Order: sequence, then structure tokens, then C-alpha cells
Amino acid sequence: MFIRQIESGDVEAVLALWAEAGMTGDAQLGDSRQEITEKMTRDSDLFLVGEANKRIVATVMGTYDGHRGRIKRLAVKSDCRRSGLGHQIVSELESRFAERGISRVRLEVWAENKSAQTFWENLGYQLQSDIRYYLRNFDQSVDPC
Repeated sequence: MFIRQIESGDVEAVLALWAEAGMTGDAQLGDSRQEITEKMTRDSDLFLVGEANKRIVATVMGTYDGHRGRIKRLAVKSDCRRSGLGHQIVSELESRFAERGISRVRLEVWAENKSAQTFWENLGYQLQSDIRYYLRNFDQSVDPC
């Protein structure tokens, strides 16, 4: 797999991958498209895609708030899962964090997504059971994303 920064021509393929991975269920398609295009204007070197056979097979989004990094939107095509691609693309993102001097990273996983929890724990991430995630939508939507 070849890992690179996202490009404008990748938007449709990333949306399709997110949909396949079940990552657009609570958000409108336009919201996901806007998330991608806006992220491409900020820290775009932390928004990665993995290519194999001229198709996008993996994606992960990194962000930095000035204090710590965050990992979002890791997805791997269903026919490519459990082959190490998730680990490869996360490792590249972690390297990019390290190059920037970012040494602390957080991520969120849905409580019912046990396979993702196992994946992250196998990479050395630790569950922080004492932290609660709070949400407030100023637009009055009920979208948890």
C-alpha cells in the first residue's frame, strides 16, 4: 500500500470508503463532504489515504489542537481488513505527529465497536475509563459526530 496525503480527487473515494465502513450513518453526506474539504485546508498532511491497485483502500485523519494530536476516521476497505493496512496507515500518521513534536494522542471509539477497541489496544493505546465525552450541537441537531 502506498500512503500519501489526501488530494481533491480523492473525496468521492473517501466518502465511499467511509460509507462502506458505516461512518456516515449519523451525518448527512454533505456534512461528511464538508468535513473532508475543510480538513484539506488545515493540517492536510495529517489526512492520509492508502492506495493499492489504483484505489483508495484506507484512510485516517489526524488533527492537532496545539496541545495533543487526535486520530479520527480510520477506515479500511472490507476486503482488505485484517491484512495490516490499518496498522500501516496509523504508523505513518504517528510518524507525522512525531515529526511535529506531538507526543500525546487521543482518539474516540464507539462503545459498541469492540473490534476497533481491540485494534487500538493491540497498537498500545490505553482506554481512559475516567474520561467522559460531552457534546453540544449549536445547530440543535442530534448528530453525535
